[in-house]
Amino acid sequence: MKKISTALSLIVIVSHLVYTQTNENSFGIIVSPTVGWMQSKDNLINSNGVRLGLQVGGMGEYYVTDWMALYGGATFSFSQGGTLLHKFGGNLLPDSELSDPQYNTGDKPLPDDVEIKYSLQLFEIPIGLRYQIGLPNQLFDLYLIFPEFNLGLISKSAGTIQATNVLLEKEDIGKDVRAFNFAWGVGAGLIVPMQEHYGTFGLHLQRGLSDITANNGYRVLANGTREEEDSKGTLNSLILKFAYFF
Repeated sequence: MKKISTALSLIVIVSHLVYTQTNENSFGIIVSPTVGWMQSKDNLINSNGVRLGLQVGGMGEYYVTDWMALYGGATFSFSQGGTLLHKFGGNLLPDSELSDPQYNTGDKPLPDDVEIKYSLQLFEIPIGLRYQIGLPNQLFDLYLIFPEFNLGLISKSAGTIQATNVLLEKEDIGKDVRAFNFAWGVGAGLIVPMQEHYGTFGLHLQRGLSDITANNGYRVLANGTREEEDSKGTLNSLILKFAYFF
C-alpha cells in the first residue's frame, strides 16, 4: 500500500507539472483494478490462470475536436502477469538466481507439467485516441478508445514455480524476463459530469505485442530430445478503468 501511495503522489506531481506546461485541456488521476493473463504461441505451453493487479497513474488529454481527444499518461502497474503451464520440463529459467539452484542446473531440473506464475511490476506510458459520443437527454456520454499503444518498462519480476514435489515462491526471475513490454488496446465506457469536472468509467482490453520471456532455456521432449524454448510469451490484461479529470 505504501508503494501505491508513493507512486500515485509522484504521478500527480509530475503529470500536473506537464499539464501546466503544455496547456492540455484536462488532467486526470487513474485507479484501475486489472485481471491479467499470459499467452504463448507454442502449443506445448498453455495459459493456466489469471492474476489480479492494480494500476495507478495520471493522464493528460488534448482535444483535437469537440468529440476526439489525444491522450497520454504514465501509470505504475502492480501485480501484473499470469501463469504458463509447460507440458515438457527442462531448464526453463536458466539465468535466474533461484533460492534452490537444483531447479535450473542439470539435464532436466524442472519436471513435465510445471507451472511458472509471473508477478510483474511495470512503469507504463500509454498514448491513444478517445472518441466521445453524445447521448440526447442523458446525464452521461459514451466514449470509445481506439487505438491505444502502451510501452512498459518491467521493473520487477517475481515467479512461483510449481509442479509435483516442487514449490518455489517469490523467486527473482528478472534475468529470464525481458525489460520492455509493448502492447495495444481498445476500450469503452461512460463519461459522467461531476460539477465543474468529470469522471470516466470503462472497460479496456490490453493485448501484448512483444515477447516478455527471454527464451534462453530448453525443454526435454518425451523422446529425450533437448529443444530450445523459443516461444513468444505475451502479457494481456482486462482493465476496469476509473478516472477523475479536472
